[in-house]
Parts: sequence; structure tokens; C-alpha cells
Amino acid sequence: MNKGILLFCFDTAETKYHKILEKSVRLIKKNLQLEITVVTDITTFKEIKPLGFVNYKLIEPETGNKKNGTDWRNVDRHLAYELSPYDVTLVMDIDYLPFTDNLRQLLDTKYDFIISKDAHDLTGRRSFDMRRWSMIDMVWATVFVFRKGKKAKRIFDTIKFVKKFYHYFNSMYRIRSKNFRNDYAFAIALQQANGFMDYDTFPIKLPTLPPDCKVVKIDESGLAWQYQDQINYTTDQDVHVLNKGLADV
Repeated sequence: MNKGILLFCFDTAETKYHKILEKSVRLIKKNLQLEITVVTDITTFKEIKPLGFVNYKLIEPETGNKKNGTDWRNVDRHLAYELSPYDVTLVMDIDYLPFTDNLRQLLDTKYDFIISKDAHDLTGRRSFDMRRWSMIDMVWATVFVFRKGKKAKRIFDTIKFVKKFYHYFNSMYRIRSKNFRNDYAFAIALQQANGFMDYDTFPIKLPTLPPDCKVVKIDESGLAWQYQDQINYTTDQDVHVLNKGLADV
């Protein structure tokens, strides 16, 4: 049974995501030591520097989605099942930086599909208390693992259905944000596909830096970040970085 990591990376006019990808791949090879497949487009592919053995799948990303008024090309995650060449796949955001091998352990579990339901704000605030913004608990499609088979296929088919009729589901669940968001599409699909029963989630909260935290340095073991007038350093801990200035560090 082969295992690997699937990443999605598409540059926009505002952000050179390929620069974040290059940082992510370096850490994946060091700490997770799994085969990598990158889903990207030809324009972004031409910008990526040589990264050693990495598989690439070129697609035309869906456009038209916006986040904070800027182009947001991150709506193709519903295609992960057919795009992945692996039996067991770890899907990660490229701005989730694996400074440990913790995620690798999730590929050795019995779960057909497991995802994170909670994020931990490294500044100590409650930035990610998302329940108040909808009638459904949001999940974090930032990181998830699936094992190919009937159950995972059913979940992804449901995600596609939810995406197709997202305006309807968005209204039904009274989600405050009206643009498409993977996190809500996955949450709705998991609830529907599991018959409104509990589904499998990570036993940890994803360590996350909010957008108002600026990364000032990154090395092999961690990163330094600024929040207000303080500089903090996080070491030997995976971190999801929401400030896209990470591309220029």
C-alpha cells in the first residue's frame, strides 16, 4: 500500500505561492520523508525551482472565488481523490509547515477519512472560534488523510455535490461568509455522508498563526514571528501560517 502527500499550489497576482511551496517541500522531505505530488498549473510550474524528486499534475484551476477581495485559487480540493496517485494520502495546505514527523503517524491508522476540527491560536487569543459564524461546526481542510475505498469515495462525491449547490447549503446552514470555502464544504459533506453522526477527527488542534502575525525568520527547526511589538519563536512544532507574507521570508 503506497502512501504520499498531495499539495495544491497556484500563484495569483497577489501571492507567489510557489515560494511557499518550496519551503514546504523542503520540510516535508526532511521530517515526513514521504513521496510528494504537487497539483498546479503550467504558469506556476514554470516558476518553481528544482525540488528534487517531486511529481507534478498540471490542471487548470477553477477561478472566480475571492477572499478579502483578492483572487483565491484554492477550490479544487474536491478533486483530491482522483488526483492522488496513492492508496493513502495526506493532503496539506502548502502554508502548513511540518517541523515534526507528527502527521506521518496519521497515515498508519485505520481511518478511511480523518480531518482536523479545531485550530489553536499561537497568540493565545480565540481567533478560531468559528461556531458562532454558522449552524455547523467547521472543519479545517488544511490537513486531512484519506484511504481510497468506498467510504472515502462517498465522502468526496458528497463534497462535489455540496460544492455544486454551495449557495443553497450556505444559506441552509446560515454561514456568514458567502464565498466558497473548502472548510465548510467538507464539514457539510462529512455530516451528510455520515448520516449526521460523528465523524473521525484529529486528536489535536492545528497550531496556527493568524493573519496579523508576520513571520520574520524560518529555519529547519522552527520560525520566528512578530505579533504587535513582540517577537516569538516556535520550535519543533508544526505551524499553519495564515499570513501570505511567508512567501517573501
